Amino acid sequence: MKKEDDKKEINQLNKLEGFEKTNSELTTIKDIKELNDNKDKYQRITLSHNKLMDITELLIFPNLVYLDLSFNHIEKLKNLYPLQSLEILILSNNLLRNINTNLFPLKKLQHLDLSNNKIDMKNNIIINALKENTELISLLLFGNINYDFEQTKYLCLENLKKINFLDAIKIISDKKKRKKSKNGHKTFVSVQGIKGNQKNISTLNEYIKFKLDDFKNNEKDYENNMRNNIQKCDNNIKALDKENKTSYYYIKYSSSY
Repeated sequence: MKKEDDKKEINQLNKLEGFEKTNSELTTIKDIKELNDNKDKYQRITLSHNKLMDITELLIFPNLVYLDLSFNHIEKLKNLYPLQSLEILILSNNLLRNINTNLFPLKKLQHLDLSNNKIDMKNNIIINALKENTELISLLLFGNINYDFEQTKYLCLENLKKINFLDAIKIISDKKKRKKSKNGHKTFVSVQGIKGNQKNISTLNEYIKFKLDDFKNNEKDYENNMRNNIQKCDNNIKALDKENKTSYYYIKYSSSY
């Protein structure tokens, strides 16, 4: 079913009226007559692997659904409000540093790729900037400064209503895990301790507290669990060595089962 959905989505993208100019050392689009004469025509624009530093010139394309500006030299972003039809925005592998909180008021945006930039993730500004993007399903942020996947995952679950994928990893395997409380509208995620005890949490702080308390109350169980895992690894290595099957690929693939 997932593959069929992917094919359907690709086919829909291919049907969009598109313009593509890659690996051309472009620094501006002012001189591209075909683009500038057809502002209302294009729904899909790909200008990756160029030397663009500013995307202000692209804010005049009101019908854009897909925009790929990956592998350019973009350092700053202006308010993207004019691009209200945009569903897919790819800005990976640029030089972006600062993200303003009012940068992405795009009501139809579903996929945003900001991976491999120079954005400092320490203060989680990006997640705050995306709160108004209620249709966002997929977000890529890896390769930025001070990036913590686990922390960002829980912030996404807490603040982004429809988010399903972070860095192409599904962060909600079963939507039933997102429960509505009887007294409000908080989103809960179920977490489990080492002894199987479960708790519904709604914030990152609650998650950290639960894990710390579980470790303090069951420190010996954590130590025993670690010893057992180490022992299992030792036994597996000895068994492989005995059978003379210690090649890299054998170990790599057998360890995944």
